[in-house]
Amino acid sequence: MGDIPLILRYSPNVIENRHKSVRIKVWIEDEKGETFFGAGQLKILEAIDNTGSVSAAAKEMKMGYRSMWGKLKKIEKRFGKPVLIRQKGGIKRGSSTLTAEAREMVDKFKQLKQKINAEASSALETIFD
Repeated sequence: MGDIPLILRYSPNVIENRHKSVRIKVWIEDEKGETFFGAGQLKILEAIDNTGSVSAAAKEMKMGYRSMWGKLKKIEKRFGKPVLIRQKGGIKRGSSTLTAEAREMVDKFKQLKQKINAEASSALETIFD
């Protein structure tokens, strides 16, 4: 996370008329312009964090288990390290929890989105009032 130069990109989505609000889609890109982390990765990691299981997270997201693992492998490749601590199944079934680095990325990305949305809302009020 620390050594990768990141570029922040956002795309304005919606401006509503009556009770003016702005919608912004935020993601982080690497130096090649490829998505490093965004809403999709956030949803996957949050679902695993909430359910404690890759399988349950896949079901919750209406995604195939194999597809979920493919996306996790991509996330781990981008991070350059594992994002899950996995406990293999058996009688008690397996479980997965986020690594400290993955949890930090989730928290920081949510903070980033919150700050950008607050700034955008403030700018909307200033410019369109």
